[in-house]
Amino acid sequence: MGIDHLMINCNDYKAAIRFYSWLMPKLGYPEKMSFEEPASMTGFIGDGGGLWVSPSEQSAGGQSFDKRRVGLREVAFRGASRAQIDQLAKEIVSQGGKILDAPREYDYRPGYYSVFFSDPDGIKLEVVHY
Repeated sequence: MGIDHLMINCNDYKAAIRFYSWLMPKLGYPEKMSFEEPASMTGFIGDGGGLWVSPSEQSAGGQSFDKRRVGLREVAFRGASRAQIDQLAKEIVSQGGKILDAPREYDYRPGYYSVFFSDPDGIKLEVVHY
């Protein structure tokens, strides 16, 4: 039992697909599939489920992500090691993301090491290892 997939909407579909095509295989989601009908969406699939990206509706376009609104606050992925997190952090900006909090150990639980960052639309993401 668990979450099978998450779906997020984005303002710049091409930028989001470029970013997630780089990120998701590194996190254990190597399969990529796209659909145009009934709506455009691209999924990144792995043993742990999937993440799907779709363009936002034109009526909602231009709005930016805000973790304080009702709805999604953050998506955290489990990393393989601290070294993987450090390497991802070095590449995030060049791939269109933004570092929010650099890799370090947090007091959430013993050995909790993570990086917080955002995708091209500002959706807050985390990769954590403990």
